Amino acid sequence: MKTPYDPYKNTELWNVISEAIDELVENDDLEERTTHDHIVGYLCQKVSSSLTEKGN
Repeated sequence: MKTPYDPYKNTELWNVISEAIDELVENDDLEERTTHDHIVGYLCQKVSSSLTEKGN
């Protein structure tokens, strides 16, 4: 099933955000209440959009 987050998968941005979330979950600082991919994809989209708007 395609998602709007597919273009971000297998990118460095995806990997960094995914790893950071994994660390937060492992340390009991964060509880995932939706799928990991949805959380990572959403954050990738927001970061990418913000950087594009600022011209970075």
